[in-house]
Amino acid sequence: MAKRESISVSFTPEQAAFLAACLETGRYQSTSEVIREAVRLLQDQQAMRAAEVERARALILEGAEQLDRGEVMNADAFFGEWDAELDALEARGRSATG
Repeated sequence: MAKRESISVSFTPEQAAFLAACLETGRYQSTSEVIREAVRLLQDQQAMRAAEVERARALILEGAEQLDRGEVMNADAFFGEWDAELDALEARGRSATG
């Protein structure tokens, strides 16, 4: 078993009730298990955010390089394509639910 470090944490009554409800489901054996899973989820969420920031930075850099090379698109053409894509997504959403 991995070495554990004890940390004292305070919760609001609502948070404590939520923890108790998690235990009542039987999925968790202790409050520590619930908290460890919550921390893992937070770690995953932060890793996904960091990856999205890196992806956005790469796209921005790519766009800046395209601008430097003079590879630009007319605004009317860009927004026309964008509107068409949004219309197609909306139509697919309507057909999936209707």
